[in-house]
Amino acid sequence: MRFSLRIVTTRTIANAFFWNFRSLYRPLSSNEMSSRLFEGADHAKLYAKYRPTYPNEVYNELKRYCNHPEASGCDKAVDVGCGNGQSTVPLTNIFKIVYGRDISEKQISEAEKHGPGINYSVGTAEDLSFLENDTVDLVTTAQALHWMDRPQFYEEARRVLRPGGALVVYGYGNCTLDKEEAQQIVWQFYQHTLDGYWDKERRHIDDCLATVELPFKGWSRLDTLSINRTWEVDSFIGYLSSWSAWQTFVKSHPKSSVLEDIRNKLKAIYQDEDLQEVTSVRITWPIYMLFGRKPKDSQTS
Repeated sequence: MRFSLRIVTTRTIANAFFWNFRSLYRPLSSNEMSSRLFEGADHAKLYAKYRPTYPNEVYNELKRYCNHPEASGCDKAVDVGCGNGQSTVPLTNIFKIVYGRDISEKQISEAEKHGPGINYSVGTAEDLSFLENDTVDLVTTAQALHWMDRPQFYEEARRVLRPGGALVVYGYGNCTLDKEEAQQIVWQFYQHTLDGYWDKERRHIDDCLATVELPFKGWSRLDTLSINRTWEVDSFIGYLSSWSAWQTFVKSHPKSSVLEDIRNKLKAIYQDEDLQEVTSVRITWPIYMLFGRKPKDSQTS
């Protein structure tokens, strides 16, 4: 297996340094708490339409880990913080029974549009009481751990996992554009325009969960995968509009033209004078994956 125990690659470190995350955060007011940031119907639709999906390699690594001789098998999985289901649906190719859990009713409504076959429910990551003790082979969460009360979530994951069952946490860090001038525009938007609008836990995405540990001895991480996309400028602007900090910002600045200004600047940067057209934007997101396993000799009483 291609696992490196608790190693953070230079790419991850450089990514965190580039965004200089320590200077960004101020506490959000109570009505901006992270647990409710994705509940708006419009935001849920933006999230479903514009967020990048994970490559097959992510699920190949997940499948390999769950098929290890020390694993409990591939019978039942639960995707916690499943959002619109983009990380849940691929699990149906690996597991016989799949559950999706999210705190947002609107996100679950989007997830259910993928069709039947997945047992979706609305609720918190810290309450998996719909699952009995020692019954699940995989608990996974994609791009959502930073929203959770980790000790409580870990306790629930430990409870529901079978001996040998896996806890896999994964997601992607901040994006990199193929042109430095374009990257600087996005950096300005991220670090300055949205300063104070990011939840303080966003720092864990900035550093790709570099300071987060899983609750099982011998856990490991993988940092060699990435999401690579070639998008039109308008699609990239749609992605920016799905950011939780932008959704909070625009509530206070409903007439803001910031995204339209960024759109125009990017189209100018990607304008090909010879072809007389705007070329596509090449974007890369670094992927991080954390793997942990409940000991075979451990059973919830």
